[in-house]
Amino acid sequence: MARSLQPAALAGALSEALGLPRTAALIIKALARAREALAVDEIVEQVKSSERSVRENLQVLLQRGVLIRRVFVTANKKLAYAYSLKPVDDLLEAARKEVARTIGRIEAVARRLRDTST
Repeated sequence: MARSLQPAALAGALSEALGLPRTAALIIKALARAREALAVDEIVEQVKSSERSVRENLQVLLQRGVLIRRVFVTANKKLAYAYSLKPVDDLLEAARKEVARTIGRIEAVARRLRDTST
């Protein structure tokens, strides 16, 4: 039973730290549960969201440094992508970077407030 809580806990903590949208958090949860990389159509099925929304959120997750994307050839001989989560240490590093950026933005606003109040 504890094993099933881990993907949910990981998705929740990571999405909160990175300020991710709901669909991105669901994608992280699905990938954390998966034993292997998932194709877009598999992710769509698991998160019960539109393909467009899934693709947009996959882009966000790639930009945040959370995913590994690999190319494969489908049965129809078309190129497609499969996604998986990066190792936990990389996920922690991505969260650290985002938290540091957020703190930097808050400090900049605080400086401006101090400067305007003097």
